[in-house]
Amino acid sequence: MPATRSALRSFAAASKPGDACLDKRERILAVAEDLFYRNGFAGTTMDMICAELGVTKPFVYYYFHDKHEIVETLAWRASVACLSTMKFPADDARPAHLKLAEGLQRWVAACVTHFRSSALAFRVTAALRPEFRDELRRLANDFYADLGALMEEGRRQGKLSFEDTTVTAMAMGGAVGFMYTWYRPEGRLAPEALVARLTATLCKMIGLRPPPVRATTTRKNPPPRRMLK
Repeated sequence: MPATRSALRSFAAASKPGDACLDKRERILAVAEDLFYRNGFAGTTMDMICAELGVTKPFVYYYFHDKHEIVETLAWRASVACLSTMKFPADDARPAHLKLAEGLQRWVAACVTHFRSSALAFRVTAALRPEFRDELRRLANDFYADLGALMEEGRRQGKLSFEDTTVTAMAMGGAVGFMYTWYRPEGRLAPEALVARLTATLCKMIGLRPPPVRATTTRKNPPPRRMLK
């Protein structure tokens, strides 16, 4: 899987502590993420990325082979951050509903943090290499398997209430996974407030008592743009 290995290498390289290239790689990724989000994958060229950075092409090509590697790196690390949130250590003996409550909060928080890159995985699916799409699908399948297992265990323990595990899990996934279509960071709700409210909504979908929402859930001076379209 050359494409997948390429993206994994890029992600790993960008994550090494003390890596002298980290800041430069992150600059490229940050600028590319914004351009991809605003203009789409097809509408963003390497020339545009270089112009936004104020650098020449060799600077970018030193760190990434092409824009496919850039977008795959962004999509991969966002997917890992969002889709590993239902995993817990084997020695975590807490009841399923407590782990699930934590996992839901981590999931929503990760999706809010990485919402631009998460959007790429949906918007540029056709542009991604087949083997890379397979890896993303594997991550998603593992996530839903972990989520479903926690849900069913919590229901057996009498702590959760819902009917169909798959339908409920997919409904939750739709509410969170397509956040990029309506969420605006500059909107009425601050990111941490959105995390609290959306997590509470997910908890209610499975009959789990939601964590308390702090009183300060709106911005003091919300901008004119609304969070919802």
